[in-house]
Amino acid sequence: MRYSILGPTTRLDDGGVSIALSTTRRRVLTTLLLAGDQGVSDQTLFAAVWNDPYAHDREGPLKSCMNQLRGLLPGDRIPRKEAGRYRLVLREGDTCDADEFRALADAGITAAAAGNHHDAAASLKRALMLWEWGHPLLGDVAEVCAHDPGLQAVHDALLSKHQAAQSALFDALMALGRYQELIEELRAEISRQPLTEELHLMLVRALHLAGYKTEALRHCESAAATMTQATGLPSTQRLRQLYAQLSAEQQPAGVPSPTAGQAPAPVPVPAQLPPDVADFTGRRTQIDQLLDVLTPTAATTAVPIAVISGMGGVGKSALATHVAHRLRHLYPDGQLFVHLASMSRQSTNIAEALAELLISLNVATQDLPSSTAGRSGMLRSVLAGRRVLVVIDDAASLHQVQPFLPGTAGCAVIITSRAAIPGPGMRTIRLEPLDEAESTELLAGIIGTDRIERQPQEASALLAACGGLPLAVRIVGARLAVQSHWDLSLLVSRLRNRLEGLAEGDMAIAATIADSYEALSGTVRAGLRMLSMVGAGDWPMWLAEMLLGADQADVVLGSLSMHSLLSPAGVDDLGHPRYRMHDLVRAFAEERLAEHTYERDVAMSRLLGGWLLLTDRAAALTSGEPWFQPPARVFTRHLSVPPIAQKLIDADADTWLAGESAQILAVIRLACSEHRYQQAYGLALRISAHLYRRGRRVDAENMWRNIMLATSSADDERLTAEARNRVAALILAARPDHPERVIPIVNECVEVFARLVDRPSWSRALALRALCRYHLARQSPEEASAAALQHAVEDAEKGLELAQTAEEEYVELMCRRMLALLASAQGHHEEAIAHGRTAVDQATDLTQQIRDPAYEVATVITMAAVFVAANRHQEALKMCQRGTTHLKRVHDTAAAAALADLAGDAYTALGEYAQAERSYETAVTEGGADTSDPLHAQYARKLSQVQALLRQKA
Repeated sequence: MRYSILGPTTRLDDGGVSIALSTTRRRVLTTLLLAGDQGVSDQTLFAAVWNDPYAHDREGPLKSCMNQLRGLLPGDRIPRKEAGRYRLVLREGDTCDADEFRALADAGITAAAAGNHHDAAASLKRALMLWEWGHPLLGDVAEVCAHDPGLQAVHDALLSKHQAAQSALFDALMALGRYQELIEELRAEISRQPLTEELHLMLVRALHLAGYKTEALRHCESAAATMTQATGLPSTQRLRQLYAQLSAEQQPAGVPSPTAGQAPAPVPVPAQLPPDVADFTGRRTQIDQLLDVLTPTAATTAVPIAVISGMGGVGKSALATHVAHRLRHLYPDGQLFVHLASMSRQSTNIAEALAELLISLNVATQDLPSSTAGRSGMLRSVLAGRRVLVVIDDAASLHQVQPFLPGTAGCAVIITSRAAIPGPGMRTIRLEPLDEAESTELLAGIIGTDRIERQPQEASALLAACGGLPLAVRIVGARLAVQSHWDLSLLVSRLRNRLEGLAEGDMAIAATIADSYEALSGTVRAGLRMLSMVGAGDWPMWLAEMLLGADQADVVLGSLSMHSLLSPAGVDDLGHPRYRMHDLVRAFAEERLAEHTYERDVAMSRLLGGWLLLTDRAAALTSGEPWFQPPARVFTRHLSVPPIAQKLIDADADTWLAGESAQILAVIRLACSEHRYQQAYGLALRISAHLYRRGRRVDAENMWRNIMLATSSADDERLTAEARNRVAALILAARPDHPERVIPIVNECVEVFARLVDRPSWSRALALRALCRYHLARQSPEEASAAALQHAVEDAEKGLELAQTAEEEYVELMCRRMLALLASAQGHHEEAIAHGRTAVDQATDLTQQIRDPAYEVATVITMAAVFVAANRHQEALKMCQRGTTHLKRVHDTAAAAALADLAGDAYTALGEYAQAERSYETAVTEGGADTSDPLHAQYARKLSQVQALLRQKA
């Protein structure tokens, strides 16, 4: 076990993993480690932990803490209190970093005294590396020793030993001529002790001996200025003498040197960062990541480089500036800022930018090399041995930023770019749009919280239009700040065209996106325009291949991702990559696409045709919708779809449909809006069964209503009636307790199909009307119920006759199922069973023909209901078991719930209440979480009733 007290007190297990300790435990452990074998009294621990040596009311918490530490330090390492003192026992193999430090430091100092500088440097470096960089020296030790002279003596001795070891290391490195290493060590220590003159003197000498003579003079000047500013006193004589000595060595003959009594003129440290953003919001995770990368440590041997990438307007420059200001104290030799303006029409000249940086670092104009490469090399030389933070804003490529990169450790670099800039040792942090809470916080900081709280819905609509882009939020905030009397809804109305509305002064979202767009090649611009048609949300990589072709898609996706115009959106359930385009980028691309009519027509045809082929393939591999026959297959020689998409469908068609259903529904809406209602109808036919199986009635109803509106506006009477019939079926499925709402809709469908003599659709509408009247009869008084049932039988018989004439076996099956249910409701049980058996036989034949048991499962449910009504409960259970065997293939949760409900009814009638309870529990689970669903309420009510029977029986 290993203990550490030189930084924050920690305990590491045998695997080297640090185990977290609370503040109280950490202070107790620190005190025990400092005390050693002598141990400590309660009073010392009271003072160390609670700053009160007489806090006797803390005896209980102290004992509790000791017991907790014993659990963390097994092996009786903290024995019971002896002679009023606690102590920590170090077992064999246990180590403490303070003991290691003392041994290594003593060995190094002894070797240095003997003139063995090489071994001295090795031992001393190992000793000093035990002290954690970035944490206060002896942080926890300093807190626990204030009230105890003995502990304070241990603290002071460790600090004295640290100083002695450090001084000996610097002397050894100087003697060995390892100046660069010495410079890095000295700069690290100066950042911690900026007013220690001895460190500055040694750094000046090391810089001079390493050949950085101008830099040595410059540091001498800046050290003098720093100390004078901090103390209010003139610089010390030793600094003045050293400056005069080194300056004299560099003066050409005949040029007078400064006198020993003349203070060097201070050289300003470059501080070029733009002002920090006062209302900077969010990005806490990214800030922590950047601070972690860019905070120097003793182990740093290379220049840390962080690249912040993301789309235009996402806040890259603001984040870089904010983090740079937080790091300023760690880079006391200056902060450089370069704006490359790579996205503007006239980007920054690299050679000129390098010249400006060198001049700010006190290089004379006449000393500037003429070439870009020469200036880049000089910049690396000037930055060597210094602690400078370089911010490179709006870069386009690695080639563009390389001339500005320092060559040695001590400096750090932040790069912002819309493009991903891969490079060795670079840490890329990709910025995504702000979430709603962060966007709200940013807007509130501009216009005030009160305006948002007065109109929260309007504020939410404004922020939705901004799409999480800080630039867009600032534009909206600027407009509202200027128009302080505006109602928020007024600006909402003016953002119907978001790209036009999101502009204020020199800030404009459209211009920002246009900069990125213009930087693309012609092929990639065309690809962006065509991809705008895929709609909101994420979409699969193969969709780009379907629109653009496989070869072109790779180029387009790579370039758009590189320029942050596309974002990765993970992978789907089948492991295939997905992408997402920001809403505002898509709106911009849609406007550009509208300018290319032929291109848009081609993209639309590929999109709709491709989705139709793929959805048709998936529908053919999954179960159908029991009330409707499966759609005919689609065959075409004029369209092709990506092979990978076909493989994904063949592997698991139902999972593929689940993953792409949002895209398919969006494409259906697009087709309706483009007056391509026939293609929308074809897609809807093929996704409808999937929505039914997944219980997505609302999505299905909205889909068919959209198609109904599109077909109606096109005066297509037949397709309008088909869509209306689908809407009626969905309404009835959702609310079977309100059939009176559905009957007028179905009546209209029956009239249209009868007038058009469309026998299959006519018979299907009659079967649906019969089902409505069946539900109506169950809720009506006896006389009205008998009349409703008789009308329903007439509909079903007429529908059966039409279906047989048209040879539509699926509709014929629907009508037979209805006749069985209706006869059962009339009390004609033998007739009902006869109709049901005929239907079951027909459904079984269908299963064998099409290899889809969905129609058989629906028919078996009908037959089970007939047997329950006829009090033939064992036969009902056999039917339920038969249906259950098919459920894994059908994936129909509604059918699963219905079968479980009927099994529960049969078990209840047989007095087998425990079995009935399990069945009803299954029905409730499979029926979904919507407690407002009348079927769900029915299942829950039956479950409650059978549980009451079980309690009575018990």
